[in-house]
Amino acid sequence: MDAKRRIRTATVSLLAVVLTICVAIPVTPSLRHYVVALVNDPNSLQAAKSDRRVHFEEGAKTCALEVAALLQTAIELVETKQGRPFRREPVIGVYSSYAHYARANGLENTNILATSRSGRVILSPALCENQHDLVAGVLAHELSHVHLFGWRSSLLSDRPPSWFTEGLAVMVSNGGAAEGVTELDAVAAIKRGDEIVVADQGAWTDLAAIPFHGDMKPSLAKDGLSRQRLAYRQAGMFVAWLQRSDPLAFAGLLTRLENGDPFGESFLSAFGKGPALQWKRFAEDVSRAP
Repeated sequence: MDAKRRIRTATVSLLAVVLTICVAIPVTPSLRHYVVALVNDPNSLQAAKSDRRVHFEEGAKTCALEVAALLQTAIELVETKQGRPFRREPVIGVYSSYAHYARANGLENTNILATSRSGRVILSPALCENQHDLVAGVLAHELSHVHLFGWRSSLLSDRPPSWFTEGLAVMVSNGGAAEGVTELDAVAAIKRGDEIVVADQGAWTDLAAIPFHGDMKPSLAKDGLSRQRLAYRQAGMFVAWLQRSDPLAFAGLLTRLENGDPFGESFLSAFGKGPALQWKRFAEDVSRAP
């Protein structure tokens, strides 16, 4: 009887877990996006002969071969700037169908140029078309995310704030995903009070969003892409400033984050001050520059 009772209890517990997940998926966007992306795995696509880490849909072969030619340079760039090799080989998916791309990126959104999840970089058909000149920067940007989260590995660990993860990716990729907004544009926005919020912890509700303090100016608020790229540019400048101001502290911060440590605690340990105080110093520095 005891054995049967244990089996019954274990079965009920398992069913409760499954039910919890089934309920959580529809109401928790991040979890739903993760599951959708997991099901639409680019590994199922044809692999490029020149680099079997690159997979492509029919109709995207030429673009995939161009991505394959850029991939090793991008990987070496990320490894050099982030201080260690990739934990696992990344997988790149190149799409010709916007509908299939939307499912593979997990967000079910055709407007974004690329995403990265679980060691995979998913590239939009737009990068093979009218946004072709952005491929190298976007590829390196997304590989920065793959590298950082590949080392963190645990889905349950606290997520670093988006200003840091996106800022790191912009810095590493030399401006990837912040194209069209210059550093002068970013400084001008800071001077007029349009500054990003540098939180000391991340959020699971919107993984790529970087909020601003207060309301955006109308010229930026009406254009979501400009808003995002301004946020990414400011974040990239701040992360680069942190790295320049104390390379050893920055390297230590990256190591702790890659080991899965909480961001706020790791940042304070590395720099002796929280992100908000460091941002204040940064903003003063760039505002004084001619």
